[in-house]
Amino acid sequence: MRSFHSFILASLVASLAACSPYSPDLGGAPFQCGAEEPKCPEGYACNDDGTGRMVCFSETGGVIDAGPIGFQCADDSILEGAGKNDTIQTAYATPVQAQFPMITLASLALCPEGDKDTYAITISRANSNLEVSTSWESGMPVSVSILGSGGAMLGNSMSSGPMSQRAYVANLPVGTYYAQAYGAANVKNNYKIAIVTN
Repeated sequence: MRSFHSFILASLVASLAACSPYSPDLGGAPFQCGAEEPKCPEGYACNDDGTGRMVCFSETGGVIDAGPIGFQCADDSILEGAGKNDTIQTAYATPVQAQFPMITLASLALCPEGDKDTYAITISRANSNLEVSTSWESGMPVSVSILGSGGAMLGNSMSSGPMSQRAYVANLPVGTYYAQAYGAANVKNNYKIAIVTN
């Protein structure tokens, strides 16, 4: 009988030794990061959830700024960066005009609710025109404004089709301008943005 109890005890110890404080299959839902490295288990990354709370998100299936149920936001964390590109001070610097007369960025998201995405455009030729368009596949509109260097609104978008909006400002002097995409206060949506200078 002693050998049977020894076998059970040895099996239990081996099972506990094989356990990790991090389960390898935790799903796509976010959970708080650990205080020390590794802050998240393998396959997860520690990121801000948009509220200042650092949580682990699945790198395979979970998206960076959406929960596991309901509306699934596109993963635009590469453009969002540490500054979250919500303001002109933390805007994503586009290569428009400096390298290309036009760019289109896809798989973008207004998430969480109330999110704004801001893109910097440096105009290097006097009297340039700036056109910014947003488009989306479903849901509520994604509006866009063109802002001056201090953040003053120069142009607001208007509908340019069933699922698109367009803002346009002509004859801009040399300087840095901003395109800011946004929705109504409670809107989450995925979208594309096209920025053209000429």
